[in-house]
Amino acid sequence: MMRTIFDDVTARANQEEEIKGGSKLVPPVLWVVMLVFLVGTWSVYRWVLTQPAPEPPPPPVSLEDLRQTSEAFATFNRYVREGNWAEAEKMLSKGALERLTKESKTLRESILGDRKEDRVVEAASTPSGERTPELVRQDCVYKFPDGQFKIIPLMLIKEEERLVIDRWAYEEAVDPKKQKKSS
Repeated sequence: MMRTIFDDVTARANQEEEIKGGSKLVPPVLWVVMLVFLVGTWSVYRWVLTQPAPEPPPPPVSLEDLRQTSEAFATFNRYVREGNWAEAEKMLSKGALERLTKESKTLRESILGDRKEDRVVEAASTPSGERTPELVRQDCVYKFPDGQFKIIPLMLIKEEERLVIDRWAYEEAVDPKKQKKSS
């Protein structure tokens, strides 16, 4: 049999590969590693898709935010309507609580006045009110079982990163003429 140059080159290539020590296991191992990587990536992707999105952080407390102020007035009015005065008191500012203590009145007595014994059947905000950077005033109407109603202006302020009720009636302006006469 006659050998050609091509047979010599092929034989030499086979000898060099045997000398290099090439393993027959490397390609199958690489395929297994690739498959494990693909399955792991797909599993993580599916897991991330099934997780609920994280809740966004609440917006900072602000008197400028109409939704926050409306919600505060609505919550306070709901407590008044339900007769839950203890929860309504939790929505008061420190100054308002001090004024109640000083007057030795309950919140119910202070807000409803002569109607303190009556049940409030409906409590809602009216469209009238005003906004300043430090205060939001909202008139609220409280309806009683006999059909009578009382309109109370509530003043909302920001205290310790929460919105609280500070006052609930018009404060009487001090007339300088009357003040001089009393002196």
